[in-house]
This record gives sequence, C-alpha cells and structure tokens, in this order.
Amino acid sequence: MFWEYQIKGGIVLAVSVLLYVLVLSNDRFFKRNRLWLIGSLLLPWIVPYLAMPVWMKKMLFANESEIVPIRTFALSNQINQESVLVTDHFSFSIEFLAILLFGIISLVLLIRLFYGYASIMSLKRKAECKSYKGFALAVLPDSNVGPFSFFRTIFIPEEMESRKDSKLILEHEKAHCAGWHSIDLMLIECMLIFQWWNPFAWWLRSLIANNHEFCVDNIMLKNLSEPKDYQYSLLNLVQKQGQNQLVNNYNQSLTKKRIIMMNKSDNNKIIDRLKGLLILPILAISLLAFTNPNKAEEAKLEKKTEKTISNALDLQKFIASSVKYPLLARKNNVEADIIARTTVDKNGNVTGIKIVLKRGANVVKIDEVVITAFKDSTNTENNTQAGQKSLEKETKRILKSLPRITNQNWIGKKLEFQLKFRLQ
Repeated sequence: MFWEYQIKGGIVLAVSVLLYVLVLSNDRFFKRNRLWLIGSLLLPWIVPYLAMPVWMKKMLFANESEIVPIRTFALSNQINQESVLVTDHFSFSIEFLAILLFGIISLVLLIRLFYGYASIMSLKRKAECKSYKGFALAVLPDSNVGPFSFFRTIFIPEEMESRKDSKLILEHEKAHCAGWHSIDLMLIECMLIFQWWNPFAWWLRSLIANNHEFCVDNIMLKNLSEPKDYQYSLLNLVQKQGQNQLVNNYNQSLTKKRIIMMNKSDNNKIIDRLKGLLILPILAISLLAFTNPNKAEEAKLEKKTEKTISNALDLQKFIASSVKYPLLARKNNVEADIIARTTVDKNGNVTGIKIVLKRGANVVKIDEVVITAFKDSTNTENNTQAGQKSLEKETKRILKSLPRITNQNWIGKKLEFQLKFRLQ
C-alpha cells in the first residue's frame, strides 16, 4: 500500500507540473500560477485517497472476471497432478532493504531541513534586530551573506544599508514576507522528504521559487515610479553565498528571465485566462485515474457478479490464489499438514469448520494443496505451538472465505481439505 500511494502521488504531481510548464508558466497571471503550484503540492496527498467512480474504473480497466490470474496459468499445467503447488515468492530481505534505503534518504533530507532552519536561527541571533514597516529586520555583521527573507523577518548585510538601492532591496524582501512565501518553501521541502525519488518534485521546488520572484517583481513594478531602477539593482547585486533552500533570496540565477517577464506585454489577457479554465477538465480526468476504487459501489457490483465454485479445480485454484504462509510460522520455521473438515449447506455455504488430526471416512476428500515459502533467515524465535496455531488459523480463514459452492454432489456433504505448509 505504501509503494502504491508513493507511485500514484508521484504521477499526480508529474501531471500537474507538466500542465503548468506547458500551458501556464509563461503568462503574467502570477497569483493564479502560485495557487496552481500550491495545489500541485497538496494533490499528491489527497487524490490517492479519493474514491474512483465505477464508470471510470470500467473505462480504464478491464473487468477482473475476464482476466485469468497469473497463478492460474501455473496451475493449468498441473491439472492432472494430485496436488497443487503454491510458492510464496516474497523476499523479506529485498523489501526490508528497499524500505531501509527509502527511510535513510528521507532521514537525511529531514536532517537537512532542520539544519537549514537552525542556520537561519543562528544568523538571527548574531544579527542586530530592527524593524521595517511592521516586519522584523535582522542586520547581519557578515558581509558575505546576501539579503534574504524568512517568514516575517528580512535579513540584510550591514554594508548594504548604505547602498543607494537598499530601499529597493528591503521593499523586495518585504513583499516576500507579506506574501508568506516561506510557507510554500517549507511545504515543498516536506514533500521532498517523501518524494525525493521523483524528479518532478525537485522541478516543482524550482518553479515555486521562480514564481515567488515573478510575484514580487510584479508588485515592485506597480509601486515604483522608475521600474528601470529596480531592474538595474537586480543586475548590479552579486550573490555572495549559496542559497538556503528555506529562504527567498533577493538575487537568483533567473535574473534574465525575470527582466523578460517584467517587460512582457499583457496583450493576450483573455487567452491567458481561458488557458486556466481549459486545462482544469484535463487535470480532473487525469487525476481521477489515480484515485482508489469506490469500495461501496464495488461491493454492489461483486454481489451482482458473484463468484461460485462448481468443481474441484475451481476449489483448488481459489485456495492456491488466496492462501498465505503465516509470518509467525515462518519465523518459527514451522511446517505442518493441516487437515480441515467443513459441511456444505443447502445454499452452498461452508459451515462448521473443524481442524482434525487425521483423514477420515465418509467425507469428500479434496486433493491436497501445497503452500511453500522461503525460510526466515533472521529467525530468532522458537515457538512451535504458536506457529502451528497460525497455520490452523490461516486454514480456517481460507475456508471461511470460500465462494458459494454450486456442485450438487457436495451440497449437504462434508468436505475434507489438506493443506501442506512447507518451507524451503
């Protein structure tokens, strides 16, 4: 389930990012674009949990009853044999290593996030604290640190206070603070902890940072009588250190594109507005494909297309495709032959399941099914009784889940099953 949600969320994110880049990224509706990007952050967490309409499932996927499971092909070659072999191919070590690798990388990114936050707090403690138009202003003694903003605080080197364009720099960073842009950056950093494997997540972080600069540039141009002064300040300011992923820096590598966007005309406003409306249906249809099926509606459909068992082969196939070798038995290296009897009532339902010690008479004997699995190499337990009980419990679970039996030769009779659990 974990990997399924990871992949679904990753695809949802990719669809949203690609639509943004192909359709929206080059127009001047920066606030709308920001809402789209924030939506791209949230959708991967929401969509996989939504219920897929049944009509969508029918359109996207074939009817399950028309698909023959892979295990059925394996069984088809054994029709003439007295037993059916089911092998559990699950490898504990491989899955454990995958989870471990994922967890280690996520932990590194989490530590990186806390380290970035601690670095900013350390700079703030060393700075001279002032205020600027209702926002905190931290004047840094270190001249090697460029100006940036973080939540409601503006950071600026001491030497820049005397520059001619210092007011432009402060107004720029104030616009970042007023727009709460740091929240977007924190959200994308949190997403990267879980979606670090997804290149579209890293791309989204870059797009969000770019959009913040476009939004602020647009505000600055509206409030300045001489927009050229602001553009010159972008060209003259030299960034003196690497960027912290948690902050909005005054100067970034996309300066050329920012200036192009500032001077771009708004002649196509109507078309740009319509683009957002036109791609919404495309996004909605794309995202519906990655929701989970509606369980309630599926249950109704299953009742209409109820599966039944009419012969011994169907019975063996059902058991083979549904049974699992209990983990508790594997950990204790327990193997056993479990014999169970059950009665088929007049409606074809199994009742009165009992575990017995040996095969009996006056019962309908069903050919044995062999269930094999790999031994647990990390075994540290030695509880044979618990392992035996888990095998018996699994046997009862399988028999309780049997579909309705329609074979008239079994109605009102006792059926006897033998499940052989073997470890390799």
